[in-house]
Amino acid sequence: MGEFSRISSKHYSWTVLELLLVAFTCTFLIWCAQCLWRRRKLYKSASQVPGPFALPFIGCALYFLGSPYDIFSSIMMMFNKYPRIFKVWFGPRLFYAISDPKYFEILLPTCLRKEPLYDKARMIVGDGLFTALVPKWKKNRKMIAPTFNQKILDNFVEIFNEQAEMLVQQLQKYCGKGEFDVFHVISKCTLDTICESAMGVKVNAQTKNAEYTKWADRIMEIIFLRIFVFWYHYDNIFHMTNLSKECQEIIRNMKGFSGKVVREKKKAFEDKLKDIEYSNNGYFDNEPMKRKAFLDYLIEIRNDEKKGLSEEELEDEVNTFIIAGSDTTASTICFAFTMLGLHQDLQEKVYNEITEIIGHDRPVDPSDLPKLKYTERFIKETLRLFPIAGIIVRAVDEDVDIGDYIIPSGCSVVFGILRIQTDEKYWPNPFKFDPDRFLPDETAKRHPCTFVPFSYGPRNCIGPRYAMMVMKTILSHVLRRYKIHTSYQSVKDISLKANLVLRPKDGYKVFIELRKD
Repeated sequence: MGEFSRISSKHYSWTVLELLLVAFTCTFLIWCAQCLWRRRKLYKSASQVPGPFALPFIGCALYFLGSPYDIFSSIMMMFNKYPRIFKVWFGPRLFYAISDPKYFEILLPTCLRKEPLYDKARMIVGDGLFTALVPKWKKNRKMIAPTFNQKILDNFVEIFNEQAEMLVQQLQKYCGKGEFDVFHVISKCTLDTICESAMGVKVNAQTKNAEYTKWADRIMEIIFLRIFVFWYHYDNIFHMTNLSKECQEIIRNMKGFSGKVVREKKKAFEDKLKDIEYSNNGYFDNEPMKRKAFLDYLIEIRNDEKKGLSEEELEDEVNTFIIAGSDTTASTICFAFTMLGLHQDLQEKVYNEITEIIGHDRPVDPSDLPKLKYTERFIKETLRLFPIAGIIVRAVDEDVDIGDYIIPSGCSVVFGILRIQTDEKYWPNPFKFDPDRFLPDETAKRHPCTFVPFSYGPRNCIGPRYAMMVMKTILSHVLRRYKIHTSYQSVKDISLKANLVLRPKDGYKVFIELRKD
């Protein structure tokens, strides 16, 4: 009898477990069915568009494993396999990838919110213009835009000249000594330039052992990996890795640097207030126009509760502009150096234009820069083949009719900038480097969204004129002193990786020699 009770009790216990298992399974299936029903519009829409095979739960995440080079190569292979538009499931989330200019023209001005995956960049730039939600972005962009008008930019050319001349001196260390990666030399110059011009603070990165540019390069690579390596999306997993420890150390260093910039500028502002009597219209009215630049302007309105930025917002925008103004400009200049080395005949055309307009010795004048037409075409052709970002991603908050398809709310759109700028449909012989593609008559033949290195629409880059002026000034100083060479044999030899911005997998390989003419 006792044994029978034990068996019955055991049998009853097993039945309870079975019931719990069945209940859990039913609950899970009901939850899945509800999720599928709520997302039925996405699934229906996605079924009409081609794309790579997606596994349950993880989607196409396995395509995005490996190094930044491997990940970017997979992305570009998809764009080449599926022209114009395709779908990608990344985990449970739906992305449409597009490379048709007419889709760009509709979607970029419509979809202003950055894809939530960009939130990974908040650890370094906070809610600056790059990552801010649309209401804050609109408010801050409206506030910052006046600091980049042409009169203010023209007043910065003196600083551009000083820093470019310092770069010429720094390059002397490498002259005639073989091939080297020029990026960290150039990026220190652009860091000095953005800090002194837009921030009004000298940091002397070119003459000191400044590590900021290396930190920025590495943190962007870590952010790129966090975006594309699926399990790094989860903070608890990422914080267990050595990558997380490295990331936190870099962030402390970078924020310490930008915080020092802000503190120095605020102190200078407060000291100036002690010596200058206020006019009815404010502190800067008696100052030259050049003083009312980015950081000066933001600090001036800091105490206006209706307009001013909080302390945290101010530092976020400073971090955003230091990175964007130094790293991205440096990257394009380095690609331009590589193209100059690869095309010696075109290098001579650029050099001849510079010496004809500016001469061999004098500093660049603001009036010189618009006259450097061929140099500008050379830079644009560099940006066509090597845009700052190979892809950008925006969230879709309402259904958008793009003519051939309806892009549903709740998904995101990947804009294939590099793909569209190297598509032979719009650019015959696309990997031939030809600055004359940007002659006015040639440009007029193309859809405006076939060339969007600074994005397109309201949320485009705020500083393309600033960047172009810096690049022209630096090229003018360097090419009057040095000839540039590279061991790359063709454009296609340059394999690309991404760390939010494009980089050559094997570095910017150049070597320089003094000009003899």
